[in-house]
Amino acid sequence: MQENYTQDIQPKKKQNELLYRYGYFLLMLLCMMLASAKPHFGILNGNIIIRYFAIPLTYLEAGLLCDPKMLYLTLSNGSLLIFTMTFIYILMPFLMRLGVCLLTYANVNVWLLKGMEVLYCMPPPFNTSFVLCRLAQADLSTSIVITLVSHFGGLFISPILLYFVLGASTPPLVGINIKETIYSTIIPLIIGIAIQIIILKYDICPKIKSLWFSQGLLLATAYHWFCDALLIDASSLQASDVLLCVLIACAGQLFVSCLCWILCSRWLPRNILLATLFTSTHKSVGLGSWILRGAYHGSAHGSAVNLPLSILPVAQLLLVYIETTSVKLCTNKFFQF
Repeated sequence: MQENYTQDIQPKKKQNELLYRYGYFLLMLLCMMLASAKPHFGILNGNIIIRYFAIPLTYLEAGLLCDPKMLYLTLSNGSLLIFTMTFIYILMPFLMRLGVCLLTYANVNVWLLKGMEVLYCMPPPFNTSFVLCRLAQADLSTSIVITLVSHFGGLFISPILLYFVLGASTPPLVGINIKETIYSTIIPLIIGIAIQIIILKYDICPKIKSLWFSQGLLLATAYHWFCDALLIDASSLQASDVLLCVLIACAGQLFVSCLCWILCSRWLPRNILLATLFTSTHKSVGLGSWILRGAYHGSAHGSAVNLPLSILPVAQLLLVYIETTSVKLCTNKFFQF
């Protein structure tokens, strides 16, 4: 009887594993189909959903899940923060600058490369890495701390980097509401931590462990990005330019991910390594789009410069499936040695 019971359970476990492994990718394809059906809806309401719902709810959930002691330990880990800031704001822009110099000799559209170079000077996004860390079972505290430190630092470092990329056309830091950014990230995080402490103290209810909540918030963000990519005005661009932009975006994402993996794998444990990987290799598209709109408003090259910022998030989200599944398998094998 016991053997028959275990034999009945094994197929169910395999089905659950397959659903967990491929469910995210299938939902992403569903978002792509919905975006192709009604792209204008995602553009009109996407920024409101992301800024006022997706990001605050993500950080509220982070406060409910993350251990306050682990958040403090990560914040006091100076070597990790210095490495991530160096990787995000020195190494990645330098590598992209080197790639731009090489691709210029291959007759790639200079304005497409300019958009890629601008994007690689951006800080990480607020909510993407947290969901990826949950999918890959990485350290959530590391993801939250690195994201907040590097993003708020990037609000002041990125304009300096962009001055060397765009020159005098770099818009000043006046369109970014830092107070609103704090209200949508740090305040919900503090509220979540306070609720978590009350729950643990009085044993009101168990912790939230559902992955589908944060995954749904990321899918709402993905829907907005897909709509943005579908509504690109690429009439002034050749098909080869668009294809090259897609290839460069995918190749660049894979290259920086492998480089971050190589640099971190020898001195960071698995869960912190994955959190650092997902946080350091993704870029904030919203901030980059705002800067490029201010720098190239009314320019004939505006569509070419903005094309990478619409394509790279889509490439990142599609490559996420490969990263989160293959990285989990690789780390399990790698850290066994």
